[in-house]
Amino acid sequence: MKKLRRNALIIMCAAGMALTASCAAKVDETVEQTEEESVAETTAALETAAPASEVSIAYEGIIDTLRAVRSGDADDDAILDLTAVLSPDFMSVPEDESVYYTMIDIDGNGVDELLVYTRQIGVDGSETPVIYDAYTYSDGEPVHFIEGGVRNSYYLASDGTFYNVGSSGAAYTGFANYSYADGELTLTDCYFTDDSTGEVCWYQSSVGLWSDDKTEATEEEAMAFFEFEAMFIPNELEI
Repeated sequence: MKKLRRNALIIMCAAGMALTASCAAKVDETVEQTEEESVAETTAALETAAPASEVSIAYEGIIDTLRAVRSGDADDDAILDLTAVLSPDFMSVPEDESVYYTMIDIDGNGVDELLVYTRQIGVDGSETPVIYDAYTYSDGEPVHFIEGGVRNSYYLASDGTFYNVGSSGAAYTGFANYSYADGELTLTDCYFTDDSTGEVCWYQSSVGLWSDDKTEATEEEAMAFFEFEAMFIPNELEI
């Protein structure tokens, strides 16, 4: 009886060792597959992203143009030609106001965006970047996806979205939030005022600023909507 029991224990141990080896093999196989998939995804991302040097060279041309405008070296004809790639308000920034730029990958697709901005000083002394122009790089060309200004200000939030405040008159103020990916801004929500009822009222819409597709809102709701944390902008350089 003891011999049978001993043999049974030996068989159970052997089976356990085989099962453990099998599980270990499966774990190794799963880890190997996961690593292969990770490498494949990384390789695919690198293949679709433009080389950093290619992007930098394209942006250097824009930065040189910005500097020429700021220094007054661009003639009137050249400035007129630049309206397709620069916001008109950038060209009228006072000489004593600093203008900055940085390159940062906002949407994590491997391509840096170029942001051109000034700094807005709040009542508490804090400084928030106000974006005049933003570019990305696609199909071998810079893409100008933000054209901002004094009455059409854009801010980059810490979550990678853009907030915009605009005005087209005393009765028309708008706050909007946009998601961003690959050079495209997509509206997520907005609040605005208009005087369609005979008095200036606040409205909310997920369709667009000053859209007829709107619901009534309050000023408090609009102000709460526009509260956001600005993204920290690294590698800031002055133009």
